[in-house]
Amino acid sequence: MKKAIYLTTMAVGLTACGHEVSESSRTEHTSANAITVQAETLATLVAVDGNIEARNRASLSTRMMARVTAIPVEVGDRVGAGQTLIRLGTEDISANRAKADAAVTLAQAARDEAARHAARMDTLFAQDAVARVQRDQAFLGLTQAESQLVMAQATLDEVENANRYATIRAPFDGAVVARNINVGDLAAPGMPLIVVDADGPREAVIAVPADVAGSISAGSLLNVTASDGSTAAAEVRAVASGADPWTRTVQVRATVPSDWATGVAATALVPTGSRLGIAIPERAVVRRGQLTGVRVLTDHGEQVRWVRLGRSVPPTITGDNAVEARVEVLSGLEAGERIVP
Repeated sequence: MKKAIYLTTMAVGLTACGHEVSESSRTEHTSANAITVQAETLATLVAVDGNIEARNRASLSTRMMARVTAIPVEVGDRVGAGQTLIRLGTEDISANRAKADAAVTLAQAARDEAARHAARMDTLFAQDAVARVQRDQAFLGLTQAESQLVMAQATLDEVENANRYATIRAPFDGAVVARNINVGDLAAPGMPLIVVDADGPREAVIAVPADVAGSISAGSLLNVTASDGSTAAAEVRAVASGADPWTRTVQVRATVPSDWATGVAATALVPTGSRLGIAIPERAVVRRGQLTGVRVLTDHGEQVRWVRLGRSVPPTITGDNAVEARVEVLSGLEAGERIVP
């Protein structure tokens, strides 16, 4: 009986010892990863609405008036560069080409006859058989015939060029995002027929009030949220050099992930000033239902403290060039305290 009690006591002692080692190891690890909260200058942000667009978008039209005979693509279809998107009827073009071909043939025959006549008159003039004025009139006729041939050939080239506009092709790889015409409709010159967004970069296009646009420049980072909830730290690619005279806003384009859908609404947080505050990494926030908190490192170990959070702040760039999202703490945390992510 005593032996059994002794063995049980040893097992309990080993378990306790192992627990102490584990707790010590975890405490050291926690302390090493702790972040010291510091007060810093934070930007005052204002929400500005905009839209997500493809960096390259083509609204395609034609230079001829004709009936639409085929539309082999639909909205949402993927297309490749050079792929046929719309075909137009070419009945009128065929008739015009026949007329142009006939005009060229006639002009060519007239030019050849005028050349032979001019040669004969030149020979007769050398033999004093005709007057100079007759020879000059023959060469004038040749010049006129050559001009008629050039005009006829230009008309034929114009018809051939128009025929190329009877087939509308994709200018680049991308997707069809809009179709403004149906088979049987009449296409007119300059009328937008189909819209294609190119593959590649997407941009948040926002209209920033002119009085705060001065705080933004190419390379700045803006927090952008799409209507579907997607968020990103978008780098500003371009800022318009002037404001729209009607809206008093400046267009700003910021690059967002290339898999974002185009045409959806987006909201960007634009800095308008600065203030002193506390911001912590988003990964350090503890969420329990509607409550938000942080793990504070005290003399007695970790403690979860509930805090009130504000808006996201412009993200920072970490040492490995990764973008780290941060959020402002409005209350519940003081500068100098240590938190554990």
